[in-house]
Amino acid sequence: MASQSIFNSESDEDHWVIQINQMVSESHNSILKKIPVCIFHVPKSLSYAKPEAFSPQLIAIGPYTHFRPELYPMERFKIFAAKAVLDHFNKHDLKQVVQEFHDTATFIRASYHKYLDLKDETLLYTMAIDALFLLNFYHNYLDKKLSGSFMMGLEDPVQLSGVKLTRNATIRDILMVENQIPNYSLLKILLFESSEPPHLVQEYLGSMLLSFCHQHSPLKLTHTITCSEAVSKHHHVLDLMYHLVVSHAVKSETPVPDQGEGTSALQKSSDSEAIAISFKKFKGVLTWTVESLKKLKDVNIPLVKPVKRHLDPVLKVSSQLDALSSHPKLSEEEEEEETHMIVNIPCVRELDSVGVFFQPVEGGNMAIEFDEKRGIFYLPVVNLDVNSEVIMRNLVAYEALTQPDFLIFTRYTELMRGIVDSLEDVKLLRKAGIIESSSTLSVEETEELFNGMSKSITPTKTHKLDETINKVKKYYDYKRKTNILKASTDYVYRSWKLFTLLATFVLLAMTAIETFCAAYDCHRYFAPE
Repeated sequence: MASQSIFNSESDEDHWVIQINQMVSESHNSILKKIPVCIFHVPKSLSYAKPEAFSPQLIAIGPYTHFRPELYPMERFKIFAAKAVLDHFNKHDLKQVVQEFHDTATFIRASYHKYLDLKDETLLYTMAIDALFLLNFYHNYLDKKLSGSFMMGLEDPVQLSGVKLTRNATIRDILMVENQIPNYSLLKILLFESSEPPHLVQEYLGSMLLSFCHQHSPLKLTHTITCSEAVSKHHHVLDLMYHLVVSHAVKSETPVPDQGEGTSALQKSSDSEAIAISFKKFKGVLTWTVESLKKLKDVNIPLVKPVKRHLDPVLKVSSQLDALSSHPKLSEEEEEEETHMIVNIPCVRELDSVGVFFQPVEGGNMAIEFDEKRGIFYLPVVNLDVNSEVIMRNLVAYEALTQPDFLIFTRYTELMRGIVDSLEDVKLLRKAGIIESSSTLSVEETEELFNGMSKSITPTKTHKLDETINKVKKYYDYKRKTNILKASTDYVYRSWKLFTLLATFVLLAMTAIETFCAAYDCHRYFAPE
């Protein structure tokens, strides 16, 4: 059986040899050092949960997806959009644009992680068409106050040739990891076509990209940058959105202990000890009473059946108290390892039941915090629509591919997946303003979105956020334990004398009955006729 080959003809082999020689040349290596890889192929380990969220469904952009057969029928509409841009400037045709790209093929290839099995001319035509299409799409996001008449009157690509494309599907495809093209390709075309000064052209392009990110980011953007920085400091639109959502302008990820934290911990410890001491005071009486009731429950006499039915609630309370007092604690190492693997945290309604309040916070993922003294959980505001799941999944994938040592956005999605477990959780977060009321997703769709998010495959190394999660868990466990012990203590303190008297009386009565039945045959009195 002949082995499969990437080559279809002898010319393909010649092209491969040329590319290999170019790649090992000193000039190519110097380019690689200057231009970092920024556009990746998504591995199956990241896409297995929902592959369609990472594979374009309508529009192919860039060499990774441009020639996929299922997407190629939309090629003619991209060409129409590209021609509309060229006609708008009325200066150059497509061949001249490709010629302007002629010396950038090596730079373009250096931006892609995956080997591009395309000839330079094919690659440049692909880049030119897709970049012109994106410029046509982005021009609707341009700030008119800033741009004046720049690109005004350009035909909307979703209305081309009388066919209305699905705008949301186009937005989702534009923000997929594999569907990116470098920002400098868009800038190069605008500089070539427009007669505006270069610094203004860069401002205009940055305005489009920033406005696009503002309108379609699920989370409120954490910091602001200039329009020029949006183009010069970010590789492509997904990279721009990621860095707008996740601010790395933090002093340290090492958690700094709060001055009042030790006092708070000591107070909780002393409160727990006081409750435990109070519990021990009546534990002996309670144990004796429960054992007596268990013996009564085991007595097989028909007259006692009505009484036995009322013993189950009392015995259930005692078993809960035993379980609570003998609950094993995880070691710090085990707890830390468990936290890194998956966010094990009570859901919103459980936290609400122990008095935790949820409040919106500015600053995005880095601002997530829990105030132990006031029981307030601060979370960033999220606005969800039909595009949010795909965008969030691709932000998670992009982070895993570019920031593997600091997966803060990934940890945020895991946190939301942990606390959103039901429709009631979504309603509570909407009421608190964490999920904006303007979100177009229904409560059911929102719950499915967060529960459908996959967990990270490597440790996230987000110490500050993990510390916050641990604070919430400890607060919940402490409050829950306190509430149960307090309720049980109050219940037992109020009733233990009655229980003791009742148990003593019933036990003596049963002993008398058993003694009587041992001397006389009781079966003939209680046997059914």
